[in-house]
Amino acid sequence: MGRRTPLFGFHSSHGHIGDFVGFDMPLWYEGIMPEVMNVRERAGLFDISHMGKVRFEGRDAGRFLDYITTNEVSTLQPLQARYCLLCNEGGGIVDDAIAIRLEEERYQVVWNAVNREKDLRWAREHLKEFDVKVEELSDRSFMFALQGPIAQRVLQPLCDADLAGLKRFRGTWGEVGGVECLITRTGYTGEDGFEIFSTHPEEAERAWMAMLSSGAVPAGLGARDVLRTEAGFPLYGHDINEAINPFEARLEFAVKLEKPHFLGKDALLKISKEGVRRRRTGIKMVERAIPREEFKVLMGGKEIGQVTSGTYSPTLKTGIAMGYINVELAPGTEVFVDVRGRESRGTISEMPFYDTERYGWKRRQA
Repeated sequence: MGRRTPLFGFHSSHGHIGDFVGFDMPLWYEGIMPEVMNVRERAGLFDISHMGKVRFEGRDAGRFLDYITTNEVSTLQPLQARYCLLCNEGGGIVDDAIAIRLEEERYQVVWNAVNREKDLRWAREHLKEFDVKVEELSDRSFMFALQGPIAQRVLQPLCDADLAGLKRFRGTWGEVGGVECLITRTGYTGEDGFEIFSTHPEEAERAWMAMLSSGAVPAGLGARDVLRTEAGFPLYGHDINEAINPFEARLEFAVKLEKPHFLGKDALLKISKEGVRRRRTGIKMVERAIPREEFKVLMGGKEIGQVTSGTYSPTLKTGIAMGYINVELAPGTEVFVDVRGRESRGTISEMPFYDTERYGWKRRQA
């Protein structure tokens, strides 16, 4: 038996349960493909309570987060969020995370479930002279993601906060179905939507059922993985890890080299000057084939890289992949993926593969 979120009873009754980094989590309910399309066309609801959630409080909280992450955290306004990377001294990615400033000296960081214990230990090891209190909330909270073009329409009737004026990567406090929550306009699907956090795990099902009653449909981790791949978002342990640096991963936008000293800065400065030999790259299949992790990427019969994430995209009706290749190729360049011994044709693609603005889903308010 694995670890469980406060909603395990609902998931076990309605969904297909599988192991995800030691948690018993819903992989799907109706099915992965229909759940993906529901998020793209309407609104899907994910339980992401297994994610790591930690608060940092004290007069040095902002300065400490500036030190352990590559981005600027201390400059955030209250209830503003920012994507961050945690890097080791060699510039390798320890994890990626979202940091939000709750108050002047109080921040919350959400990082990957697979790294919950590692990240917390790593942060505490670097506290040193910083005056910061660290509070682990992962097992004393719930967190949901409501994603899709009608997410606001679903959530607003249940919420006493004005969601219409809430911009991307901003947050607000409000009640959801009578449960006090922190609501942020963030997500991992490429769609508009919200992530909803509360330190009242005993009220998790109440808030969950309220959103289902308002028009959301439950979705599992299988759909979440397809959606994030379509959006070109990396997943730790697959597309990023401590052997990969932000420049290779195309995440340099989250690295602020002009900041005072932070963990990994010297190595990242050197990498930024010398360049990298491989880059995370998108591939869209032309032939009917589904690329998978560790499949080889070929050009002219020679291996030029390897797939790190691959799936069938129900949105684009073709196979798509992300991987690292050791040459810089323009979008549209022909490559091949070794799919179980057969060389299947694809082309280099820009990421995200699916963009809500480009494909007009935001205008289709169903």
